[in-house]
Amino acid sequence: MRPPSVHRVIKETESPTTTRWVAIHGVSVARALSTFGTVVTIWALIFRERAEGPIAISAMFIAAALPYILFGPWVGWLADRFSTRHLVPVVAIAQGALTLAFIVDVPFWAVLGLIFIYNVIAAIENPAWQALVPGLAKPADLSRVYGLSLGYTSAAQVAAPVAAGILVGTTGYIWPFVIDSFTFVLLAVAPFLLRVNRLGHKTKPEHRESTLVGYRHLWGDPLLRSVTVLLCAFILALGAVNTGEVFLVMDVLGANETTYGFIAAVWAVGNLAGSALLGIRAISIPQQPRWLVFSLWTIGTGVLAISLSPSLWFVAIANGVTGIGSAYLHATASSILMTRTPDKIRGRVNAAFAGFMSFGNIIATALAGIAIAAFGVREVMVGCGVLSLAALLVWGGAVFRGRMDETEAVDA
Repeated sequence: MRPPSVHRVIKETESPTTTRWVAIHGVSVARALSTFGTVVTIWALIFRERAEGPIAISAMFIAAALPYILFGPWVGWLADRFSTRHLVPVVAIAQGALTLAFIVDVPFWAVLGLIFIYNVIAAIENPAWQALVPGLAKPADLSRVYGLSLGYTSAAQVAAPVAAGILVGTTGYIWPFVIDSFTFVLLAVAPFLLRVNRLGHKTKPEHRESTLVGYRHLWGDPLLRSVTVLLCAFILALGAVNTGEVFLVMDVLGANETTYGFIAAVWAVGNLAGSALLGIRAISIPQQPRWLVFSLWTIGTGVLAISLSPSLWFVAIANGVTGIGSAYLHATASSILMTRTPDKIRGRVNAAFAGFMSFGNIIATALAGIAIAAFGVREVMVGCGVLSLAALLVWGGAVFRGRMDETEAVDA
């Protein structure tokens, strides 16, 4: 029996016939400001805890990723069950209050606990926002919308590492966390100011809602299954990058906090450039799987170049290239995921997808910290760059050949 076409899935989700560009811009700005604060917090914590060594930095990334794996089924259910206006303000205020706890210089084990709780709340908030966006845009505009949204986020990411380096270097470790807390207050009122809302989906009493439907949908749809496997393999291969780059740039190549902030910002500049290109012209739905594969090739090549960099200038250029690839990856992956998912389960599918990605990241990060301590940062990063391209060679073909006119439907 031939599976239903993607056009049927789009019809069943009652996608809008017009795109609310003003609301899209507003939501994107609100989330970008929140991202700015979060990235400032991340780098402030990395700078403060760097003396603990690479294994400790790996532990921080693991603590951040664990909630997306452990609570994925339930946070996705919350995003589908409650409306945007009910869910987002509560979790945003809670996250803003928690951020202020980072001001206190507590033992490292307590820092890990705070990072874990911080990301439990973020794991609830992210699928709620992601599930809202398709209700504001036509399916044909989604890749452009995600590119536009990423453009604002990239602008925030350009400024955030620089701001973190300057703030830490000149004022210490208080203002980064105060700024992050304030951005969550803005995020809490955004749904009301922008007049946007995605209603919660309630099932009849005789129909039990499944918290695992997101995972079943990802695995039941041939293209989404291929995309998920490819991205997990790619993330596993690139596990040393998050942990190792700060040590490569600062310890091997001799940058200070401010210089590292500027180099990290170049990645976001590349991301912004890629987002600008996507904002000008959307990628057609049938071509999105091919562009996803090409974006991964760009990222893998860029990471390999970073690991071999002889100078800070070389790292900066390679960072810019990977930023462009990341923009196209985000836009195509998000558009494919949302186009092929019915509205009533989008929160759970987003949470499931984030859980798979976090699982790959947590395994890779754990191994990376141990490997860097044993073999050296440059050696491990070179190996990861090579492995990422090998993963693309092995699993990329299924995605490249994937067809956007076929999908499987999964009941909630």
